[in-house]
Amino acid sequence: MTLILSSTAFLANAEPSVERGEYLVRGPAGCGNCHTPQTAEGPDMSNELGGFMVEKNPAFEAWAVNITPGGRVANWTDGELARAIREGIRPDGSVIGPPMPMSLYRGLSDDDVYSIVAFLRTVPASENETPFSTYNI
Repeated sequence: MTLILSSTAFLANAEPSVERGEYLVRGPAGCGNCHTPQTAEGPDMSNELGGFMVEKNPAFEAWAVNITPGGRVANWTDGELARAIREGIRPDGSVIGPPMPMSLYRGLSDDDVYSIVAFLRTVPASENETPFSTYNI
């Protein structure tokens, strides 16, 4: 008799890990696409996840903030950071606003979102400060 485990069964038994978080942040979740400053040569990896302005138009100016241990999210609990990723809600209950949260983040499993949080805690702290996003609508 051959036992075949489905990928779903495997994932159901997964536990959060820094390695999985690194894979998700630097891969499919694409966090650096918005949170890492961009230069003419590409992403500024010396300031990885240090924050970047992602959109400026007449309706709003959206900033992807510094999400390293040196940023304003440093003192948020793991649960608060997970809620911000999934729901776009800060610990004080205020809405982060477009473009967060990306709709695909809402469906992240607990294992995946807490893996992302675990990895974010290991990224070198950036001192980069970004303003809060503004909305003119």
